[in-house]
Amino acid sequence: MVQNRAKMNPPGVNPLIYPIVIFAGSLVIALILLTYAVSSVAAAVRKRRAQAIKDWKARGVQFVLGPTQANFLNEPRSFGVGGNGTLVLSDTAIHFAQVAPEREIVIPLRDVERAFLLRRFNGRRAAKPFLIIRRRIGDLTGFQLDAPERWAEAINRAVGAVADVTEGAQVAGYELQTS
Repeated sequence: MVQNRAKMNPPGVNPLIYPIVIFAGSLVIALILLTYAVSSVAAAVRKRRAQAIKDWKARGVQFVLGPTQANFLNEPRSFGVGGNGTLVLSDTAIHFAQVAPEREIVIPLRDVERAFLLRRFNGRRAAKPFLIIRRRIGDLTGFQLDAPERWAEAINRAVGAVADVTEGAQVAGYELQTS
């Protein structure tokens, strides 16, 4: 029995080395697969964004602001839960091309009452305020994006709203942006 043991572990080799090598090899393979998956998702997002911009231009959508990456949130969920995509403000509507599920949301400016900023929206809190769109039917649609102040001002100009983007909105349960 001693001879069999000697053949399995040559002299001077720690018996823990084999499980460590197997674990490290498995970890390297897992990291390679994870890198591939992340790069595939990023490529799909870039492709969807480029296709949405191309489609909008083909339809004659005139960009006033954007395109920019945004995260869509909705309350109540009349458009669905939300997701990542590309946001554009045109002279007639707010266009959002969601990545997954692949769909387009269009909010005509004639349906928009005003835009404002909130620190908390739809159960989320962020360092930057959310851009909130109040539609005339009373629901709220939010977007998390860079420069939300600029977007709120541009939307309010487009719809003729004179409200300050940081003034108190009569929205129960939401924390207003006051900076």
